[in-house]
Amino acid sequence: MAELINYFYVAGVVLLLFGAAIFVHEFGHFWVALKRGLKVEEFAIGFGPIIWSKEHEGILYSIRLIPAGGFVKLPQMLTSEALEGKAGNDNDLEEEDISDSDKAEELPPVSPLSKILVAFAGPLMNVVFAFLIAGFLWFVGIPKPIDDPIVGYVGEKSQEFKEGVMPGDRITEVNGEPVDAWSDVIYTVLGTTGDTVEMKLLRGDEEKNVKIPADKKNGAMAIRSVNLNRYEKLEVESIETPSLLGELQLNPGDIIQAVDNVKVYSQYHLVDLLMVNPGEEKVISVLRDGTVIKLNYKTPEIAEVEVGAVVMPEYGLLDRIKKKFGIKLEPLDSPPAAKADIQEGDIIKKMGGTRITSTAQLIDIIRAQGEEEAEMILLRGKEEIMVSIAPVNGVLGIGLDQNLGLTYNGKFRYSEKSYHPTPLAQVGDVLNKIAITFKALANRSESGVGAKDLSGPVGIFGMLAIQVNHDLRLALSFLVLLNINLAILNLLPVPVLDGGHILMSLIEWVRKEPVSAKFQEWATTAFAALLLCFFVYVTFADVRRVPRLHQIFKTDTQIESSSPSGE
Repeated sequence: MAELINYFYVAGVVLLLFGAAIFVHEFGHFWVALKRGLKVEEFAIGFGPIIWSKEHEGILYSIRLIPAGGFVKLPQMLTSEALEGKAGNDNDLEEEDISDSDKAEELPPVSPLSKILVAFAGPLMNVVFAFLIAGFLWFVGIPKPIDDPIVGYVGEKSQEFKEGVMPGDRITEVNGEPVDAWSDVIYTVLGTTGDTVEMKLLRGDEEKNVKIPADKKNGAMAIRSVNLNRYEKLEVESIETPSLLGELQLNPGDIIQAVDNVKVYSQYHLVDLLMVNPGEEKVISVLRDGTVIKLNYKTPEIAEVEVGAVVMPEYGLLDRIKKKFGIKLEPLDSPPAAKADIQEGDIIKKMGGTRITSTAQLIDIIRAQGEEEAEMILLRGKEEIMVSIAPVNGVLGIGLDQNLGLTYNGKFRYSEKSYHPTPLAQVGDVLNKIAITFKALANRSESGVGAKDLSGPVGIFGMLAIQVNHDLRLALSFLVLLNINLAILNLLPVPVLDGGHILMSLIEWVRKEPVSAKFQEWATTAFAALLLCFFVYVTFADVRRVPRLHQIFKTDTQIESSSPSGE
């Protein structure tokens, strides 16, 4: 019952917060339109069929089915028609078109200044609303995520390791820009250009400057990033046996701290420390109920990195027809693993003479190998097989599997102390992120960021739901970002958007006569169609990316007293 109540609570608050951002935007148009003497026919929240409406003093107030925006219907501003549509049912469309046209002809013309003020009022209200929310958060504080920019894993065969990066290093600067969180590292790298990025690292009291590769092949989303993993707190949630680490005698709630007195910074760092020197016994330090205990672990001969699948290429329709009729296809596009006769279920023991200890380590070896051929030693059943293989574009065409046997607490972690950034600091941080996003979009070939990486209403609802489920203050902080985004996007000089209204009005002001109604309607309709296509595309991308509903409602948080020191 409590879970059901939480579902309704989160859904209700999400709709309320998103609706508030839309409401203040449309209220800005509405209020200034009335003050400037424009005729207002309708004030609507949402698009599509009307689910509630009330007429007052000649104005129809409505709530519509699709909560993805809203509009104020102003017949004296033609560019508002394309997305807003006409009220009523389909049978009345022709009659309403005529009556609306007659009404529009009877109405006095509106000055360009009035049109500009009405169009600008919506984005302005979003900015004002953002500052009001930011002021409230300045007073009450915002939960600070424990997101220290500490390196959690670096493969010993990677270029990053060769440049001197080690697990536990704290990143303090990226290309001269100070960073306080791992999310800052991600954004700052995204906004850089060139083949490398410069980082300043802190190791204990020692500062170190490094230059490491950055490209869009490192991250799972194929956007510009660096091949570094973040610090992970290894709090055990469950143990599976038999498995590689299932015999560690750990209990749920244990926090793995060190191996042979070397601090552990991530699960793959743990595996690397445990897997060196087969047959040797290691001592693992574990925090259990506030007490540090020691556990012994004997390193196995094989780390059991398994070929989960040989990933074959996607064939076109003609190729699939040929395969259906048993026609042999040319193996030119087959992945390197298929050409080398690597099979699903093979255990990878060595690659290029290096003993394989984890999937992360193997990926680093493959990436560092480039296009060069190397020997791979496999275990197939009880038989040891040696094959030669060369990566193509940094991949072998295999799926990897490794049953470590441990899952860790994945709760979002926050410090027990909130932080109180000023409204200017909050809005400034939002503007910085928006600037980086626009720069990345403009430099798509290098950043890898495209329309697929942007969020529409589905993505916004999903993020708001996660934030509401964690802490309402986080959702309000996200609302600051949402309102500033709405203001900036609506001011783009595109017909249909507020910036398009302003542009048309400026042209009218300079020309001393309005832009022809036919051109306005054509431009607005064309851009409305483009906007609708973009909306559909982004929505499909959102649906694939946003966590499923039950995952959103089951995400949990954990309040902690301190951050990792990185020492």
